[in-house]
Amino acid sequence: MAKVKQRSASKHNHDWLAQYLFNPNIALYAFAAFITLVFFMGGGSRDDVQSLIILRPLAILFAAYAIIYKFEMAIKWNSFPLKILIFLSLFIVIQLIPLPPEIWTLLPQRQVFADIAITIGIEQPWRPISLSPSESWNSLFSLSIPFAASMLFLNLAPQDRRRAMLVIIIMIVASAIWAVLQTLGPARGPMYLYTYTNHGIAVGLFANRNHQAVMLVALILFLGWYSIGLQRKTPINPMKISAVIGGILILIPLIFITGSRAGLILMIPAICCALYFLYCGNQLKEKKRTVNTNPKRQKNLLNKIKLNRHKIIFSSIIIAIFALTISSITFSRSLAYDRLFSNSSVEELRTLITPILLTMASDFMPFGSGMGSFEHIFRYYEPSDLLRPQYLNQAHNDWLQFIIEAGLVAIFIFISIFTWVIRQFWTLIVHWKKIGLSRYTAIMCIAYFTLIAAASIGDYPLRTPIAMLISIVVATYFAQKMQDIRNALS
Repeated sequence: MAKVKQRSASKHNHDWLAQYLFNPNIALYAFAAFITLVFFMGGGSRDDVQSLIILRPLAILFAAYAIIYKFEMAIKWNSFPLKILIFLSLFIVIQLIPLPPEIWTLLPQRQVFADIAITIGIEQPWRPISLSPSESWNSLFSLSIPFAASMLFLNLAPQDRRRAMLVIIIMIVASAIWAVLQTLGPARGPMYLYTYTNHGIAVGLFANRNHQAVMLVALILFLGWYSIGLQRKTPINPMKISAVIGGILILIPLIFITGSRAGLILMIPAICCALYFLYCGNQLKEKKRTVNTNPKRQKNLLNKIKLNRHKIIFSSIIIAIFALTISSITFSRSLAYDRLFSNSSVEELRTLITPILLTMASDFMPFGSGMGSFEHIFRYYEPSDLLRPQYLNQAHNDWLQFIIEAGLVAIFIFISIFTWVIRQFWTLIVHWKKIGLSRYTAIMCIAYFTLIAAASIGDYPLRTPIAMLISIVVATYFAQKMQDIRNALS
C-alpha cells in the first residue's frame, strides 16, 4: 500500500509540474527568456565567440522544451520558414558525409587536394563535400538558435504573437541604450562584450557596427508597425504614439554615430515605412471619430486644427526628422555620413574581390565548397596583389557567399523563398480590402526582409545569432499571419 501511495504522489507532482511548464503564459516567458539570452550572448558572427559554448546547448534545450510542449502539434507544424531551415540543415549534413576517393575527386576544385595526398605519399582518404568540415559543423550548430526560436514562436497563442514582437522591440531598445552607454565610457571599456569588435563605436549588444545599425533600422520599422492597434475601434493612445515618434527621432542620430553606411542608407526607407504605419493607424482611428461639420463651426480655427491634426502631426514629424538629420550631419559624430563619401582600404578590397567571388561561385557548382568554408577557400583564390593587413573572414556579400558555399541548393532556396513571398504578396493585393489590419503586419514582415536582403548585398547581417533569431521569428509570424488570412477568407 505504501508503494501505491508513493506512486500516486509522484504522479500528482508530475501533473503539477506539467501544468506549470506547459502553461500558455510560461510559453511566452520561455520565448522572452530565450530572446534575452540570445541578445546578450549572440551578437557576434565569429565562430570563436566564447558565449556560443553556452548559448547553443541552451538553444537545443529550449527547442526540446518547445517540441515536448506540443508534441502532437510538432509533427504537424506547417511553417514554410521552418521547412527551409530543416532542408538547409539536411543539406549541411549531406555536405559532411564522407565520400570514397573515387567520387570525391570528381567534385569540382578537389583535384588539387588529391594531388597533395599523392605528393606526400599517403592513401586518398574518404572526405566530405565540405572543404572545411569544422566550419560546416559550426554552421549546422548555429541553426539551433533559429530552430528554437521558430518552434517557441509556433507554440505561442495567436494573441501572444504581438507580445513576442514587443519583447524583440524591447531588446533592440536595450541594445540602443547599451550603445549610448558605450559612447559615454572608454573605447575599450567593459561595455564592449566581444574581443573582436569596433572599439570606440556605438555597437550596442553586437560586435559589428553594421549589424547594430541594421537592427536599429529594423527597430524604426517595428515601432511604426506597433503603433497600429489590433482593432479598428481602438482609441488613439497619445502616449503610445508619442513614444513611437520620440523613439524614431532618438534612433536617427544613434544610427549616424554607429558609422554604418548601410544603416544610413536603409534608414530612409525604414522611416518612410514607419510614417506610413503611423499615418494609416491614425487614419483608421480618426474615421471612427464623429466631428461636427457645421459650416459655421468650420470657420473656427480650433475645429480646423482638430479636423486636420493628423496631417499637421505628420508634417511636423517629417520636418523634425529632416532637421534632426541635418543637425546630426553638421554637429554630431556623423561617422556614417563621412564614410558614405569616403573609400577606405577595406571597402576598396570588398569591391576588388567581387570578380573573384563570382569565379568561386562558378567553380564550386553544383555542390558548393561547404557551409562556412569561405574564409579558408578564399585564401586559395586570393591574388598576391590583394594581400594586405586586413583579411576577410566573410565575403561581405551574403548572396554570393551562400552560393559559393551551397551551390545550386542556395539558388534553389532563393527561388523558393522568392516564389513563396510573391504568392503571399499576391494574396495581399487581391484581398487587400477584406483582410483588415492583418495587412499591416504582413507589410511589416515583407519590409523587414527587404531591408535585410539589401543589407546582405554588402554585408552579412544574418550570420549573427541575434539577426537569425529575429529573422526567423518575423518569417514565422508572416507565415502564420498569412495562414490566418487564408483561413478567414475561406
